[in-house]
Amino acid sequence: MDEIDVQILKLLERTGRLSHEEIGKLVHISRPAVHQRVAKLEKNGVIKGYRAIIDWRMLEQKIQVFIFVKVKCQSFQQITAKILNITLENGAILECQRLAGEWCMVLKVRVSSPDDITRFLDELVTFSEVYETSTTFILSTLHENGFSEL
Repeated sequence: MDEIDVQILKLLERTGRLSHEEIGKLVHISRPAVHQRVAKLEKNGVIKGYRAIIDWRMLEQKIQVFIFVKVKCQSFQQITAKILNITLENGAILECQRLAGEWCMVLKVRVSSPDDITRFLDELVTFSEVYETSTTFILSTLHENGFSEL
């Protein structure tokens, strides 16, 4: 991987819908050369996929929270699987990060109402492995173009 590959990756990370033609103009190589490089980056697993950034406010799922969780268990993977299998009727678990430090994990959750968070937390604390949680509501998120409200 060379500097051109890194430039291509940065462009795709910012704007995944750029055409190979547009990328070629920005990094000063031909469209076929971009195609070949992107295909190789995909094949080698450097590019894992492409995604859309959704404005969930349009779908009435305006609330996002971080839920910090402390667990005590023999198998972190098993408790994580149990937590990720909790069904959110009006939302979704967006991310689950394992942490080092005071908390064991943080969940990023998107829902329609505070009641949805309450129901999720009520189910979460039924697991004997979970012994403490702390919830923080996300007010806005910083993107390249500035902060956006949720």
